[in-house]
Amino acid sequence: MKPLYANFFGVSKTQNADGELVELTLNISHKYMEQQTTIGPNGVETISAPAMEQIASILLTPANARALRALLDQTIRTADE
Repeated sequence: MKPLYANFFGVSKTQNADGELVELTLNISHKYMEQQTTIGPNGVETISAPAMEQIASILLTPANARALRALLDQTIRTADE
């Protein structure tokens, strides 16, 4: 199933030996329940299992991350007004 939208976001960071932020990675995925039908001794059974497909992985420098945060903050403030 090809995801049509994203509903799961994850952020990870990379630091240098001094603990200074080097880069951030924003992972964008689609989580859903995958369903499979099998025939067993009790008849037809539907088995559900969680699944996830990664849509994108975006690498950000600290400056890019701050710019994205500012853009999101501005968008949220505008939407609240």
